[in-house]
This record gives sequence, C-alpha cells and structure tokens, in this order.
Amino acid sequence: MLSKFVLGVVALQAGLAAAGNAIVSNRCPYDIWLWSVDQSHWSAPIHIPARTQYSEPFRSSCNGCGTSMKISKSNQLVGGAHTQFEYSIVNNQIWYDISFVDCAKGESASACPGHDKGLTMDSPEQACGKASCTGGSYCPTQAYYVDYPMQKLGLQEPVFTCPGKGTGMDLYMKVCSDEAPLKRSIAGRLAITDG
Repeated sequence: MLSKFVLGVVALQAGLAAAGNAIVSNRCPYDIWLWSVDQSHWSAPIHIPARTQYSEPFRSSCNGCGTSMKISKSNQLVGGAHTQFEYSIVNNQIWYDISFVDCAKGESASACPGHDKGLTMDSPEQACGKASCTGGSYCPTQAYYVDYPMQKLGLQEPVFTCPGKGTGMDLYMKVCSDEAPLKRSIAGRLAITDG
C-alpha cells in the first residue's frame, strides 16, 4: 500500500514539474494566427488579436521531440510567410529558439511576422537565456536564418535553455517585442502580463 502511495506522490510531483506554459504575447498593432504543431498534434488556426496573448501547457510527444508555434498574419499558413517559435523538452529541460528559416531571404527577415517590430523568447526565471531580435535587424546569433548555421554561416546554433529549471516555468514568445508590454488591470492596479 505504501508503495502505491509513494508512486502516486511521485507521479503527482512529475505532473506538477511539467506545469509550465508556452505563452505567445501579441504586442503588435495587428492580429496574428498561430498553429501549434508537434509530431502528433496540429492545431487549427488560433486567432490572437492585437495586444492580447495565448497560452498552452508545454507538451512533448517524446524526449527531444520539438513543438513549433507557427505565427502568420492571416488565418492561412503560407510557406515563406510565417515565423516559428520552437521548443523541445530533453530530459526535463526546455530548449528553445526563434526560426526565420521558412520566411528569411538571405539576411532579410522582412517577410517574417513580427520581425518588423522585434521578436523575443524569454522567461521570468533568471537562469534562462533570452533570444531577442530587434525590429528589422539581422540577428543570426539570436534566430535561425538557415537550417544549419554552423555549416552555412560559421555560427553557433541560436538555441537557448534554462539550466536546471525543468519544465515548471513559463516561456514567453513575444511578437512585436519592441512594442510596449501587455498590461491588465488587477483590483484597480495595472500589472504587466508578459514580462
């Protein structure tokens, strides 16, 4: 009986450890659409109006398998016109990046949604790295422009992590990150909702 109780507590703790969220904040003055995709899941388009956010729990179909949050300026996912926020869970550790691979042309990412006003991936956890590309800039150390940056550009892969933090924290994916943070009113006070 005790072993069943211990196993139940361990299972509960494991479930709590994976309680983090992938949060997409649309700071843009325009609406965006998101498709959440992994090896076993492809969502319908999710509408994220200007100056709002969308959240979903972290998920992974296998150890090391990735999830891509594909961002478009329309309710159609058109090749060459979407930005990707990507994360994977490897041995209970979050790894993440921004990808312009499907929309960049050389050093220009102007066809990538949000690039005109910046893109960022970060967490309130201090141990986490921050992927950040300011609006209109060429930022190959912060985001993928090509599929193999080491071979094609001579640069390290722009992948970030939160050493030792597991999957219990939130990861913010900010579209138009150069714009003002999202705010909401709580008991008559303004609070920042996207870091």
